[in-house]
Amino acid sequence: MISRSFLSSIAFRLPFAIAFICFLVFSLSAIAIYGLQRARDEMAAYGLQAFTSLAKASLVSRQVSDLVSSAPFLMNSTSPYRVASESRAVVLQVDSLLKTAEPHGADQSARGFASARMVELLDLIRTQTLVLARDADAAQNHKAEAAAALGEVATGKGIVDPDLRRQVNGIVQAASTSDSLFQLGELRRRYVAGTTKAQGGTEPESRISPAELQPYERVFEAQTRYLLNMFAIRAAVAKLHAVSRDLSHATETQSDAVARQLNDDLLSTSDALSRLLVTVALAFLLVLVMAIFSIRSVMRVSRGIVALSNGMNALAKGENEVGPPAYGGNETELVRLLDAFRAFKDSVDRVSRLRRTAEAAARTIRSTFRNMNEGIALFDKMGRPITMNRRIIELFGHSGSARKLPLRRFVEPVPEIDPALLPSDPDRGALLERAVIRHRTGDQRVVEISMSRQPEGGIVLLARDVTLMDRQEAEAAKVQRLDGIMRMTHQVSHEVGNMIGIITGSLGLLERETGFNDRQKRNIARIRKAAERGRSLAGSMLSIGSQQPFYPSPVDVGSLLRGMADILEIAVGAKCHIKLELDADLPVVSLDAALLEQSVLNLCLNASAAMPLGGIIVIGATATTEILLISVTDSGIGMSPEVIDKAFEPYFTTRGSHGGAGLGLAMVYGFVRQSGGEASIYSSPGNGTTVRLSFPTGLRS
Repeated sequence: MISRSFLSSIAFRLPFAIAFICFLVFSLSAIAIYGLQRARDEMAAYGLQAFTSLAKASLVSRQVSDLVSSAPFLMNSTSPYRVASESRAVVLQVDSLLKTAEPHGADQSARGFASARMVELLDLIRTQTLVLARDADAAQNHKAEAAAALGEVATGKGIVDPDLRRQVNGIVQAASTSDSLFQLGELRRRYVAGTTKAQGGTEPESRISPAELQPYERVFEAQTRYLLNMFAIRAAVAKLHAVSRDLSHATETQSDAVARQLNDDLLSTSDALSRLLVTVALAFLLVLVMAIFSIRSVMRVSRGIVALSNGMNALAKGENEVGPPAYGGNETELVRLLDAFRAFKDSVDRVSRLRRTAEAAARTIRSTFRNMNEGIALFDKMGRPITMNRRIIELFGHSGSARKLPLRRFVEPVPEIDPALLPSDPDRGALLERAVIRHRTGDQRVVEISMSRQPEGGIVLLARDVTLMDRQEAEAAKVQRLDGIMRMTHQVSHEVGNMIGIITGSLGLLERETGFNDRQKRNIARIRKAAERGRSLAGSMLSIGSQQPFYPSPVDVGSLLRGMADILEIAVGAKCHIKLELDADLPVVSLDAALLEQSVLNLCLNASAAMPLGGIIVIGATATTEILLISVTDSGIGMSPEVIDKAFEPYFTTRGSHGGAGLGLAMVYGFVRQSGGEASIYSSPGNGTTVRLSFPTGLRS
């Protein structure tokens, strides 16, 4: 029984393949001989069909000649209907011949019967005959129109004068039977002369209106068009005369050419078949001899290959005690393979040790590379991608297919990166030193991107999400700036308060004195009023600097906000409305109720100013176990990031021309900071603003 390993061996497959090829060559040779014999028979059939087709062409040519010869007689008949009927019959015959001349699929038997000139003439005959039929139909229609108009003339009573009506009717009858445009024009002149005089008559009862002459006019118009169509028919017939002569001549010429070509093709085909038969027989003998020689050589070589294969398989299985295969042949290639086998065995031993070490290191590096929180991507000196991890694809806002993008297209979502710095075939790019940029995405994430060039010219991209760090840095800088402003405001308010105290004390001493006239008293009153205004300003500066008198007490925030609703409705004006969204179980917190009310009022006034067309101001309050959150939201014009950054600063305002002093939000910020809470603004241009005040619930009583 033949084993499966023997069937899969080269010693079996190569001889089997060669024998199978010989079988295929023999089969193909037999098929070719049979096909050539059949082709010779079909050549004779092709000649017969070609002669038949030429006979059909001659028949159509005679039919066209018959039509052309009979056309003058048809044109002189009273109805062009026969011309149209005969023309359509010729068109059908020409279409049938053209269809016969076309090759169908692999059947090329009609090829050569119809030359390009014959097909062109047949198409021209078809076109001219269709024109002839169309003109005949049009002439028939115009003839019918003239007859209908004559019927109206015969039955109508349009012209009252019997002599004039008899005269005009005779002219119109003659016009309907005229066969030339000259005769028709003469009749038209007589008709116009007779009717023009009647139209300008002095007696109203004998005067002819244009409406009464309409049937007569239609007779002349229809007869004119009829004669024009008949003239076109004569022109088409003349063209068909010339084309039919050309077609007859082309048919005779093509018949002679096809006959000569068929004879030449038959002789050439017979010679080619004879030569092909001899060539196929010699090729078959040569293939048979080569196959026998190849089988003997392959069987000898295959034994050496099998021995080498067994040795390689043993090495692949990890067997260490594998000797060189035994081979007694003298083929140079196999001798060299034996030497290479010995060298390969030594290399396999070394590579096996190195591979185990490298695989362990590669697993560690691959796991680290894929799971890094920072994104990394490597590109070659032409800007083509080498490798990258998923994190950098996410940070750049790409999908998984971005792994194949070149460098410049990969960084397109980051407009801060100048593409000219990066390589792109053949441009090397202008990047020399390490460059670091920060990019803010559409969802307000901040990504720090580092670009550096490698010694071989490639580019390394590093990216990490620094949104939290950037936010913390911005908040720290903002808090530090605001706290500095608050401390400065507090110091200035103390100094201003001290100076105003000296002024008011001195004014008290002056007011006790006597002897001042009325003008001096008015000046002292002005000084007193200015001092009081200065004292009020110093007090507002203390509130901004978180140093105003602070009197905390237990406050039910929900009840306080509900109680302010009516006052807030009045304060924000008629165009704006207050909407409360308060949790049902808000805690009682220790705050200064008056300052809280003032803060909410300031926020509502700012919200109404941001909505000049009016809208709804939403006051919300929620609480967790640690934080009480109060928010004021409007749908107004919103603020840019630059305005948000400076909104809590004293005397900063965007409404300077509308009475804004820039102290409202600063006072709110000072109150919240003095209460131990935080204040934040969320806004964008055109999307409204939300101000959130958070207080620790540890302040509850």
